[in-house]
Amino acid sequence: MARTFCTGLPRMTVAAESCCERHDRDYGQNGTVTRSQADRALRHCLAIDRPIFAWVVWAFVRMFGWCFWSLKK
Repeated sequence: MARTFCTGLPRMTVAAESCCERHDRDYGQNGTVTRSQADRALRHCLAIDRPIFAWVVWAFVRMFGWCFWSLKK
């Protein structure tokens, strides 16, 4: 089974998976952007195909992403 980067979401398109993969890298130890920038980039990337869904995902990561971001330290 292929790895999914959009954790907690149903199987996504290849384009959406690449957005989530980038977001995971930004949240990782070697990420070079702020959490806010990473979340905004995810929203913009997902909005290309699904703008309303992108805002829902953005709100979710803004509310709960801190627990994953804190693992970065």
